Amino acid sequence: MTRNTEHAGTWLTGSPRSAGAPRTQADYAHTAIRKAIITGRLKSGDRLVQADLARDLDLSITPVREALQRLNEEGLVASLPYRGTTVASLDLSAIEEIYSMRKLIEPLLIRRTIDSVTQEDISLGLSLIEQMEGTDDLLDFTAINERFHEVTMKYDSSWTSRMVQMLAGASSPYVSISLRLRPEQVEESHAAHRAIIDALIAKDTERVVELEVEHLDSTLRILRELGSQV
Repeated sequence: MTRNTEHAGTWLTGSPRSAGAPRTQADYAHTAIRKAIITGRLKSGDRLVQADLARDLDLSITPVREALQRLNEEGLVASLPYRGTTVASLDLSAIEEIYSMRKLIEPLLIRRTIDSVTQEDISLGLSLIEQMEGTDDLLDFTAINERFHEVTMKYDSSWTSRMVQMLAGASSPYVSISLRLRPEQVEESHAAHRAIIDALIAKDTERVVELEVEHLDSTLRILRELGSQV
């Protein structure tokens, strides 16, 4: 059963366009709707009507349609013939698949790149940890978290790195959702990030791999426990 969001515009409160706003109208719509889903303002099963969203976002239908298509690809909304578009429920089988692949591929990247981690990378990683510890915004936290792992795993143009980035991007919305529903996980993430930095400083490759896999398992375990709450 789906629900209409009668006053959908209320979930846009506090999300004005700014100097740091997305570059296109479709980007803006994507960011606004994605944030509403991740923060729980739009919930699983809520019906998303393009005309209503366009009105509330002060946009035409076209960028809203593009935004919903992107959200559908990310697994955050579901579009079905004759039923329209709704906020998706957690697809645990997809999450299991994504995290299984991440646990296989990320160790490969770490082992390939750890010797190229510089002192500048370490300093940037520590700065990003401080930024994560200083924000209460889940989307900001998730974005900074992605940047942290980009730095500590030394993303490059290799196929291994590309796959890591694609899978991390696919799971990032669920990271934000798990943090919203299980906020104590934030402190655990901070501790894990600092442990990763310590292992990188020591050039302890296997410890870095172990910590990264534990980090992934922690989020996956929470998503399994939350199940239908997501």
